[in-house]
Formats: sequence, structure tokens, C-alpha cells
Amino acid sequence: MDVNDRLEQNQNGSGPNLKPDEKRLYLGTYRERVILAIKVSQINDDNAKSTLKERLEQNPDANLVIDQDQCGAGYIDYLQLAIASGNNYSLLSNNEVSKQVTDPYAIVLAAKTAVNIDNIEL
Repeated sequence: MDVNDRLEQNQNGSGPNLKPDEKRLYLGTYRERVILAIKVSQINDDNAKSTLKERLEQNPDANLVIDQDQCGAGYIDYLQLAIASGNNYSLLSNNEVSKQVTDPYAIVLAAKTAVNIDNIEL
């Protein structure tokens, strides 16, 4: 591929994506940035909410990504946690869910840069 073609693609936003499957799995972010990931089956778990509250307080610059379609009405509790802690948040709707897993992530707390946390699940 010609260098000029590649530059033009990137300027238009149509260039190749880096790790698209990983970004789908972690709601638009890379694994290395994930602080906590909550699966669909854990949405109504009180432990998930208390753990997230803790992590939000410990990481004030982190962004909470919530897939509304996967959370159902339960997304409101998580949204309120983000607002109360002062963290940024993003709400996804009609998000492309990873086909690689049977219990996908519905909520991801992500840092702006790599944090490389080994255990991101509850």
C-alpha cells in the first residue's frame, strides 16, 4: 500500500483498526486500560456495585463505559455511582457485542492510559 493512501485513510478515519475484537469485548477500549469489567450476569449483584464504587473513588480520572442494552434498567444504578464519584461516563446503545463470549461485559471502568491490571473481573 502506498504511504499517501495510508495517510489519507487515517485522516478520513477509515484506516485499519488496531485489535477490533479486543475493543468490541471491552466496550471500545483496550484490555490494558481496563480497571474493572462487570459481566451481564453480574449487573444486579450488590458486590459488583460496591466494588465499582471503590474503584471509581480510587481512580477519579477513569471513564465508566455502560452498555445500556446489556444492562437493561440496571444501568441507572451504575450511572448514579459515576455521577456521585465525579467520574466521566459513556453510555452505549446498539453496541456491537462480542460474539466470542457467552456472558459479555456490560460495564467497563477504563483508564486513559495502560494500567495492566491482572484481575479485572469480580
